[in-house]
Amino acid sequence: MAKGILKAATGAALSVFCVACTMQGGGGGGSTSPANSPAKFAPINQLTAINLEGDPLSATEISSTHDAPKAVGEVQAGTYRVISYTEENACGLLVIDAKNPKRPFINLVSEWPRSDSEGSRRYAAGPYNFTSGAGANGSHSQASIYCSKSAMVIEFRPGENATVTGKKGHISLKKRHSNTEPVVMIAGSDDARKIVAAQVQQPRT
Repeated sequence: MAKGILKAATGAALSVFCVACTMQGGGGGGSTSPANSPAKFAPINQLTAINLEGDPLSATEISSTHDAPKAVGEVQAGTYRVISYTEENACGLLVIDAKNPKRPFINLVSEWPRSDSEGSRRYAAGPYNFTSGAGANGSHSQASIYCSKSAMVIEFRPGENATVTGKKGHISLKKRHSNTEPVVMIAGSDDARKIVAAQVQQPRT
């Protein structure tokens, strides 16, 4: 069974805990329909990289056998930069405080399932592995990733009021009714985001 990888960022007193790296739940099991097959969508690691201000991904830890992490989307939520990235056969989420960008706040990585018989089918364009964690220093922030070869569904709870002021890259957002609700990001190709967004209430692209 594939499992998620949880990494503590360099140079920070970061406390991140992996709750469940692969989960069979949510949407339940079942076969993949042709319309939802990952083969129908561009793999997330083939998406065009976006330019990031500074070099925040340099703080992520990678194996010498892996390609360097590639940012595919970013959302500004309050003082936080929420960055979705890929790393070979994995999804990554990096959260940094824009006021202190050299201290990564949360860094989660999860491999996508290695076969259609693994993972969860909570969303289309799956199957998905799941991982989650929390920020350190009593911040009450939390984050999670559903990771498939074709899409990521990311939820970030800042633990405080946080207005979304901008986004860029291969990202769609769920509409928020208040600044205390989680920031929900869908990363992937246009086609993959469209079909996944239909399962997330009131998305905006």
